[in-house]
Amino acid sequence: MANIDETIRYVDLLSLYGNLLSKTQKEVLEDYFSYNLSISEIAENRRISRAAVEDAIKKGKRKLDDSENKLGSLKVLQQIRKAIENTDDPQLTAQLQEMERMMKHGI
Repeated sequence: MANIDETIRYVDLLSLYGNLLSKTQKEVLEDYFSYNLSISEIAENRRISRAAVEDAIKKGKRKLDDSENKLGSLKVLQQIRKAIENTDDPQLTAQLQEMERMMKHGI
């Protein structure tokens, strides 16, 4: 199983770039990172082999990482979150939170 930092990173990457993955890759990665299911549980639920689950995770993670390397949206999202933590201005906080929402869920 992934460690907490990796899990948080891939949950964020899934929210930003998940639609770039195949349906299977997206669903398997969501099961693995968002729902904390084991490879065996995912394989059993989907009636596929553990190797197929591992392959979907490996390829999906690679695609998410490649997308982040090219586009850098997670880096921007992290900067917005840091700015939210470091401001006392409620209006600015609200604007930054709206920017975060739009990045993660679309306009």
